[in-house]
Amino acid sequence: MLRGGSRVLTTTHGTGPLAGVRTFSTVGLPPEQRVARWEEHNASALIDLRARTLDGTALEGREVVVDLQGVHLADVVASAHVVERSAQQIASSGVDGVAFYFALRGESFFYHGGGVQLQRPGTLLVCDVSRPFMRGFAQGLEELVVRLPRATFEEVTGRALPEAPLLLGFGDGPSEAHAATLARLVRSTLARPGAVERAAAAQRLCEVVHAVINGSTSSAGHRRAAMAHVERHLADRDLSVAAVARAVGLSERHLSRVFAETGTTLSRAVLERRLEAAHQLLSRPGGTAVAVVARRCGFVSASHFSRVFRERYGRTPVEVRAAAGA
Repeated sequence: MLRGGSRVLTTTHGTGPLAGVRTFSTVGLPPEQRVARWEEHNASALIDLRARTLDGTALEGREVVVDLQGVHLADVVASAHVVERSAQQIASSGVDGVAFYFALRGESFFYHGGGVQLQRPGTLLVCDVSRPFMRGFAQGLEELVVRLPRATFEEVTGRALPEAPLLLGFGDGPSEAHAATLARLVRSTLARPGAVERAAAAQRLCEVVHAVINGSTSSAGHRRAAMAHVERHLADRDLSVAAVARAVGLSERHLSRVFAETGTTLSRAVLERRLEAAHQLLSRPGGTAVAVVARRCGFVSASHFSRVFRERYGRTPVEVRAAAGA
């Protein structure tokens, strides 16, 4: 369970209000006010930082922040600038925890007490925001952010906050599967920040963060790696034990054994995840047709999909779709 009470956040200089979501943009603001307003928004919505442009040019920036019961997700796009989090800000802000920065565009530097870390697109930087740091974006940036309170991070991972920044990849490699899963979860939640999507994200985020920090050497880690592959290929017809085992670098026997330890099988876990995804899609008002949902979630037979869906949820896909559109 994520700690911290959920709040209703209103829009600041952005689109219409939505519970738990804040959107901010410098577009339309006087150039001389942009840095100050950017700082004010970040202090109240994400992390208290001091910002400045490199040559006095007007800052261009847009940020969307979603609150998941005290854990914050953000999509940030901005022009070239530098941000700093000083000891004074840390003492006065009350924000204590860890930040995950997923670089999508633009190289940057991360200056901290132990040295300088360079970050390139396709990498994830994890840092303790209760320690002073400076970040610089000479080419501007586009990134996804996750901020967790200290208590949540320590409870979820079983570890203290990192003393030095961690730099990981989030591409297609087997060792990057967990970070890639977290990036996709953040991106999809920010793209559709409705109540259903936020509830689903809150349930999954703790497990994925644990996997990112602790790796996949245990049976639980192997299961997470396997399900991360399943999540990426949910629409594929071939999610057999053999196919998934190849993807995560295990033998078929070993993969079957790690699922058997929890009293289930990979096939059953795949079916459950497909049904969950289908139910989520069908529950969206004005959403996709039942047949399309079935295909997207990897069901080949419409009759099979309808039967197993009803067994799982007590209602047919058509009934769930009709209720969502009511």
